[in-house]
Amino acid sequence: MTADANRPGPVYGIDFGTWSSALVVLRRGHPPLPVRDPVSPYGTTSVRTAVCLLPDRSMVVGQAAQNSRLRHPERFRSGFKQEFGQPSPHLLGDRRFSTAQLTTEVLGFLVRQARRAVATAPTRVVITVPATWESSRRELMKSAARAAGLAPETIEVYSEPVAAAVYALHDHGLGRERTLLVYDLGGGTFDLAIARGTTEGFTVLGSPGGLPDSGGIAIDQAVLALIRDRCPQAVDDLRRAATGTDDASVLRRATLLHEACTAFKHQLSVSSEHSDLLTMLDPPVEITLTQADLRDAVRPLLSDTVAECERVLSAHGLGWGDLDLIVPVGGSSRLPMVGEHLVRHSRRPVLDVSEPELAVATGAAWLAGGTAPARVTTSPASPPPAPRARPLPPRIAALLDAGLTDRMVIEAVRRART
Repeated sequence: MTADANRPGPVYGIDFGTWSSALVVLRRGHPPLPVRDPVSPYGTTSVRTAVCLLPDRSMVVGQAAQNSRLRHPERFRSGFKQEFGQPSPHLLGDRRFSTAQLTTEVLGFLVRQARRAVATAPTRVVITVPATWESSRRELMKSAARAAGLAPETIEVYSEPVAAAVYALHDHGLGRERTLLVYDLGGGTFDLAIARGTTEGFTVLGSPGGLPDSGGIAIDQAVLALIRDRCPQAVDDLRRAATGTDDASVLRRATLLHEACTAFKHQLSVSSEHSDLLTMLDPPVEITLTQADLRDAVRPLLSDTVAECERVLSAHGLGWGDLDLIVPVGGSSRLPMVGEHLVRHSRRPVLDVSEPELAVATGAAWLAGGTAPARVTTSPASPPPAPRARPLPPRIAALLDAGLTDRMVIEAVRRART
């Protein structure tokens, strides 16, 4: 990358995520400015990666889509980043959309909010993508960004862990040579990169690694399995009722159960335990889960991420002891068991990132603005391709197949209407 300190106008860093997306505006002389969803609760600095096609055929994005989800479940879609580049369309109501088109809707929303905050058009835009994405999906992301109204000549694509490494090195400084591992646990994927930096810049060692099916969605699935352990009949009854039906009340109950799983995850990131009365089940059941419960449930997922870190380290002739710092980013890294797991297995310092959801977008903005460490290069050696994540345990897979996720709820409506 060639830095241009005299580049006029604002620049954008965009992190398009599975669960949420963020856009950070960077202007000379100002701190990074994350755009906000005007419908979200005060203080939210990211936007839900969700869309909903309303009956009047208008499209709403972010929290507005989330708010419309219970009323129009068959018109709602989220989590579609995991299918980016695949040809199968998404049916929202009676209209079909490609994943790229839904991505354009989210990017367009982010850009509109950014232009409301800073009216001047960006002179450069860096969009981040998972480290495991090949060139065809990167080019498709550029096309989606152009369709969202961004000028083609301004758009560049970097991998998410590279942008996170820029964030870590920019905000925490380098007085000597240091080697760090960026551990990016997002909504749908896990990515990592190893970087070696000095005051002159930094080098990403080979190709970043990652797992395509590990992240917040998989953690939600683990919470769902914990709930089913406590009330199997009620969960199974709802599962059966939600399969192949267009009954709006049943679909709303299934959606509310999914949202309860996410709420448990979020609350257990800050509390030792959390209780909730699950009124969507019949009969209603009060459930209490603890951090220890969740720690046990997600241990296989975290072990997979650590094994992937060790694979990439070994490919470069390195071990945990060669690292000066581990930088956890991505919203799912807020869970305390993530940092605990990393410390236990690596015995290395783990950085406490205050806003892990914004780390990638902020690093992308530093890259776009030419204020990242002066040199960003990639060493020629690359580790072998990343393996697929471990298959889901049968009890979780059975729940997913039964219709208790966004995708399955929508498919149930589709089957019932055809």
